[in-house]
Amino acid sequence: MTCNLTYLLADIGGTNSRFALSRGAALERDTIASFRNDGMPSPGAALTRYVHKVNPARIDRVCLAAAGPVLGDRITLTNRNWQISAGQIAALTGCDDIRFINDLQAMGYALADEDLTGRKPAGTRLVLAIGTGTNCAVLYESDGRRFVPPAEAGYIALPHIGARYAPVLDKLAEQFGTPVIEAALSGPNLPALHRAVTGETQEPAHILSRANRTPSLELILRIFGATLGTLALTHLPRDGIFLAGSVGVALFQWTRHPAFTSTYLDRGPYRDLVKDIAIRDIKDEFAPLVGAARLVAQT
Repeated sequence: MTCNLTYLLADIGGTNSRFALSRGAALERDTIASFRNDGMPSPGAALTRYVHKVNPARIDRVCLAAAGPVLGDRITLTNRNWQISAGQIAALTGCDDIRFINDLQAMGYALADEDLTGRKPAGTRLVLAIGTGTNCAVLYESDGRRFVPPAEAGYIALPHIGARYAPVLDKLAEQFGTPVIEAALSGPNLPALHRAVTGETQEPAHILSRANRTPSLELILRIFGATLGTLALTHLPRDGIFLAGSVGVALFQWTRHPAFTSTYLDRGPYRDLVKDIAIRDIKDEFAPLVGAARLVAQT
C-alpha cells in the first residue's frame, strides 16, 4: 500500500542539510540534494529550496531527522542555533503528516539496509557517528518490526584512561564546558585536543591521517577505544558495530592499532565478547535518508 505514497525525507545536520523523496521504503536517488547550512538562514529556507527544486506533485508524509533531541513537536539542533517545528514544516510543504526523529535514529534504521551494510541484519547492530557532533544509535528487532531508540551519547562522560592523560582531558572539558565525549571526539574539537598535546594547530584530516606521528593520535585512539568498548558492552550489538561520519570513517582505519585495542578490549572477563563483534564503516553520507525512508514506510 505504501509504495504509492510519496514521502519527503530530510536530514538536518550541524553542517549540511540533505533531502530526498521516497516511494515507500525505496529512496529515489535521483531526487537527493544537499545544501551547506552556512548558506542558509534557517532549516525552513533549505527545505523551501529543495521543494522548489524537485517540485513533487504531492507529499503524503514528511520524515525529518535532525542533529538534536526531539521535544514534542519540535527539534532544537545541538550544534547550530536552529529550531524546527512541525507547524513550520506543515506550512512549507502543505503536509500535516510529519514525523520527527533524531538523525542518529535515522542512521540506526539504515543499518537494516542490506545494500548499505553488505548483509541482512541477524541481531542487534550499533552505529557510532562522529562528525560535527557525536552520537550513537542501536537497531533492535522485535516481532518482525525494527526499533531504534533515541540517544544523545555524545554527552556521556569522558572515560578515565590513566593519570598521564588526565590533565589534557581536564583542559578539553574546561574549554568545551563539560567533561563529555564530544569535547574530544568530534570534528570541531579534535584540533583543540591536538593543540593541548602538541602545541600545534592542525586540521582533523591531518590529525587522523598516517602522517600524524605525534602523541595526539594515540590519545584520540585510546579515548575512542574506551568509548566504543563501553558502548559495545552497554548494548551488546552482536551483529556488528558501524562507524559513520567524517571522523568516524577516518577512525575506522585505526581499529587494529594497539592504542585503540588496549582500551577497547580492556573489558576483564568480557574481552572475548567484545573482540568477536565485527567493526565496519559506512561511507554513504545519505544513509540517514535511507533509514528515514525505512522508518516512515514501516509506520
